[in-house]
Amino acid sequence: MTVHSSKGLEFPIVFVVGLEDYIFPLANAMMEPKTLEEERRLMYVAVTRAKDILFLSHAHSRMTW
Repeated sequence: MTVHSSKGLEFPIVFVVGLEDYIFPLANAMMEPKTLEEERRLMYVAVTRAKDILFLSHAHSRMTW
């Protein structure tokens, strides 16, 4: 499920993955203030979907293809 599609929903446990520069927030968000603000709003939505437990995850290293 995407963050966009989770708006208005709640879950007992939520995993938010990919919290790395250029993934979440997106690369183009780093250059555009309006886009960065939208990424902040999406993060807020993601975090507030959790009723009880929230897991935030990032990779120490990532191979991009």
